[in-house]
Amino acid sequence: MRTMTLKLILTGICGLPLVCFGQRDDPCPDGPNVSNAEMSECYTKAQVGMNKLADDLVARATTNLRGTSPRDKALYGPVVLQALENAATKLEDSQVSWRSYRDQYCDAVASSYTTGSGAGTAMEECLYKTALARVRQLQLDFLGSADREEHRH
Repeated sequence: MRTMTLKLILTGICGLPLVCFGQRDDPCPDGPNVSNAEMSECYTKAQVGMNKLADDLVARATTNLRGTSPRDKALYGPVVLQALENAATKLEDSQVSWRSYRDQYCDAVASSYTTGSGAGTAMEECLYKTALARVRQLQLDFLGSADREEHRH
């Protein structure tokens, strides 16, 4: 039952179950026939999509944490409801901090390319891979309402 629930939740979060957990870590082609410009364009598209997914997951998780029905309010009381509100606020704050970390870290990666034209591609690749790691962590920690119910007990 839990496996089916997990599959349904991942389908809702990722669009398709394989988009997040089953995908390759590197969506962009590599090799001698791929130009730096092509790589950069590929990573730019990939990182924009993955960063949007991270933001969407945070928005969904905070909505789930804050989404209390009248039954929830009666069942769990103000202490639990305040804890869930605090979790939602901290998650939103963590996303702001994570974006700052991501940007600074990837800027350092790009700056380490002291010569040549690879800095831009390195920056975009870093933004993608950092966002992919964030998405995976959010999925593990905030899968949906079924998990929220488990945290309350």
